[in-house]
Amino acid sequence: MRKLYTLVLATLATTLSYGQTQRLCLLEEFTQASCPPCAAQNPALNALLAANTVKVASIKYQTNWPGVDPMNVQTQTWVGPRVSYYGTNGVPDIRFDGNVTAGAPNTLNQTSINNRYAVTSPFEFDLVHSFSADFDSVFINMLITCTQATSGTFKARVALVEQEIAFCSPPGTNGEDIFYGVMRKMYPNAVG
Repeated sequence: MRKLYTLVLATLATTLSYGQTQRLCLLEEFTQASCPPCAAQNPALNALLAANTVKVASIKYQTNWPGVDPMNVQTQTWVGPRVSYYGTNGVPDIRFDGNVTAGAPNTLNQTSINNRYAVTSPFEFDLVHSFSADFDSVFINMLITCTQATSGTFKARVALVEQEIAFCSPPGTNGEDIFYGVMRKMYPNAVG
């Protein structure tokens, strides 16, 4: 059985005063199975993320450029709007906690993670998911609690992420055959 988990992306359109809820940082990476720089930088990024699972959740968006990527064929409906939202024009590219850190994956380090993790969040997310008996559907219930008064326009996006995809041979041209945290679907859509 594939390991799936859900993540919540909260887009906050204004500056907030922070409450007392522990933050779980979010890393979004735009990557591709035929991108040589992606293959060069992903091992170090994946190791950093694996060492910080209590501090960082990650979502990997497989783009449709610069070459072939079969994962994107299945997810372009949701990847395209995220590419547009951030104005991403090359891979690999990351966004850490929105736009706090942006650029190549090698710009993220332990200090960056520790600094963002130390900032509390004004929201608390409680997410529960279950599968149908035949595992063809996922049901998600989400409760968002504001732990401190705040104002602004907010959006919540929920992403279904496949924890690990292992191919028998590389599906693209960069040599990678194992992919972690690949976004498979967004609910209700990529806009939120």
